[in-house]
Amino acid sequence: MVVDFHTHCYKPLLAKKATSLIPHGSPYGPFYDGTADGLIKSMKDSGIDISVVLNIANSPNSVRAVNDYAIELLDRPDLIPFGSVHPDYGDIEGEILRLKEHGIKGLKFHPYYQHCELCSKASYRAYELGAKHDMIMLFHGGHDLMIKGDNSNPKLLRQMADDFKGAKFVFAHLGGWDLWDDCFKLLIGRDIYLDTSFAFMFLSKEQIDFVLNNHDNKKLLFGTDGPWTNAKDELEHTKRLCTPQLNDILAGNAIKLLGL
Repeated sequence: MVVDFHTHCYKPLLAKKATSLIPHGSPYGPFYDGTADGLIKSMKDSGIDISVVLNIANSPNSVRAVNDYAIELLDRPDLIPFGSVHPDYGDIEGEILRLKEHGIKGLKFHPYYQHCELCSKASYRAYELGAKHDMIMLFHGGHDLMIKGDNSNPKLLRQMADDFKGAKFVFAHLGGWDLWDDCFKLLIGRDIYLDTSFAFMFLSKEQIDFVLNNHDNKKLLFGTDGPWTNAKDELEHTKRLCTPQLNDILAGNAIKLLGL
């Protein structure tokens, strides 16, 4: 069993727009067409059984439509969609309750795309409501290749982890893409979940060994960030470098967190 805790797919028109933003010949994909069908085909080709699909509400006005799509994806048995709320949305709790009624287990936050501050009063209110209703909350961590910014860095993520002890936080890209030194100093070893998406492929074996030796292996989640990486290559890379911890990282930890 393999669970990919970090993927993306979109409705066809939006998928075409999203994938067209990547320059031709880029090493960062897209490695499928960005649709749900494309994701599922990639999973089958790569040996991945279940994928968590992360949807992002970039603005308050997009919250309902983004979550409607997440609910639609529940019809796909191999996909576990997360919803999203924007910190400035007028009825965050109502939307979370709507998602839970349909069986949605988590929320995705990305402060660069949502144009909000990670630790603002409004953002903290959203996290409080997510924690109140036992939602998994996954956050982009570190820099982003497409958008300049520094408001989702390891220092801020650690502050959040300290302020919300017990909340089901997952920090993507080990919590610090392109900010690895800060990630190792501030996040590795903390009682938080980290996903490996778009991270292990950038690290040396020695750096990965540091992560495995210093972070609770029950808090590491395999992820690919598809379609922006090659899922088959990511899986093979993880299998080579994480042999003793493989079953937990590839599936066991995700299954427990998701309650599967």
